[in-house]
Amino acid sequence: MNFRLVCDRGRMATKVLVVDDSIDLTFLLKSALTREGYQVEIAYDGSEGLRKAYDLRPDLILLDIMMPGLNGLDMLERLREFSNTPVIVLTAVSSQDTTIRGLDLGADDYVTKPFEISELKARIRAVLRRTALADPVDEQALNFDGGRLIVDPYAHEVRIQDQPVNLTPTEYKLLLYLAYNAGQVLTFDQILDRVWGPGYENSPDIVKVYIRRLRAKIEIDPDRPHYVLTRRGIGYYLSKE
Repeated sequence: MNFRLVCDRGRMATKVLVVDDSIDLTFLLKSALTREGYQVEIAYDGSEGLRKAYDLRPDLILLDIMMPGLNGLDMLERLREFSNTPVIVLTAVSSQDTTIRGLDLGADDYVTKPFEISELKARIRAVLRRTALADPVDEQALNFDGGRLIVDPYAHEVRIQDQPVNLTPTEYKLLLYLAYNAGQVLTFDQILDRVWGPGYENSPDIVKVYIRRLRAKIEIDPDRPHYVLTRRGIGYYLSKE
């Protein structure tokens, strides 16, 4: 059953699913996030995490990588088969390859253990802001390549040759930002500031990973992109042609 807890002032509580095998850490996270007004559910392994993600439909998932049985990366890969729920990976593994693989599989952000609760809260707020785009009441659909690519802010939809494209919230916000500024080269700093927000300065690898993911979904040949183009050493832009 998909439900939400109604908070004071009539606001629906944001549901956070924490998937981690550490009893101490999950207790700490549930206590801290509940005090912030979040509704928190716990799963102690990847299999339980998948079941709860399907049943509860949380607004955000905090996902540990190193767990017995179905680990975090495997869970994330299977999660993306049925859900675009934003995911923040909690990792004690400092390997850049592991982090990039998590982003490639569909994670929206990562926090390295040990971390400060204040940092995690800031990351949660940033990811939720990216998910909750403002309602574009009067926005018209943006058409590119003779209508082969359509970005429709009102319907919150992207189509390639009249076929819907399944994007995560961050992928969608990145494409929308490029579409609004089609033909203009956007620097790494501009993209990080507009799409990710404060706290993501000096993180060009995140942009590169998301550009690669976006190309894989909207380009006929991601290695020879037609829409999302690179201006080497500067940034990226969406072709107006």
